[in-house]
Amino acid sequence: MLLTLVLLAGCGKDDDPLKGKLRYKVQVHVTGENLTGLGAEMSYATVRNTLTDPKPGPSGRDAYATRVDTTYELGEYGAYDALEVTLALRNVTCQNAATQLGANSYLKAEIRANGLKIDEVKLDRTSARTISCSAATPYLVLVGGVGGSGGDWDD
Repeated sequence: MLLTLVLLAGCGKDDDPLKGKLRYKVQVHVTGENLTGLGAEMSYATVRNTLTDPKPGPSGRDAYATRVDTTYELGEYGAYDALEVTLALRNVTCQNAATQLGANSYLKAEIRANGLKIDEVKLDRTSARTISCSAATPYLVLVGGVGGSGGDWDD
């Protein structure tokens, strides 16, 4: 019975448009509202060819004063390229996040491959409760990304 189910599941049409692709056009779309005084920023870093000869790739950083709705075109990535996106609210302490962040304040980054969202990180009042801070980073920071292990871009 189990074998039959596995075979039937394998016969279905694969609806993942990224499956089997070797190259991906990558974007980071950043949105945020009510950021005044929060020290909002986003940074990204890339490692190319993580499998055989890792080398730094595109990287960047941007800060936002009040709001943001920007798409960063990072170019073409391969299956063994890694991308890490970091969001930070440098003026929001972990201890006081609930009172420092307004109900409608947020900073969000979506990583897109060929126009499809594959990862998302968001800093807001809700996520602030789940972030553990340290003496080295006493403010709100959240990291997301896609590793370069060969299959991560289409997962």
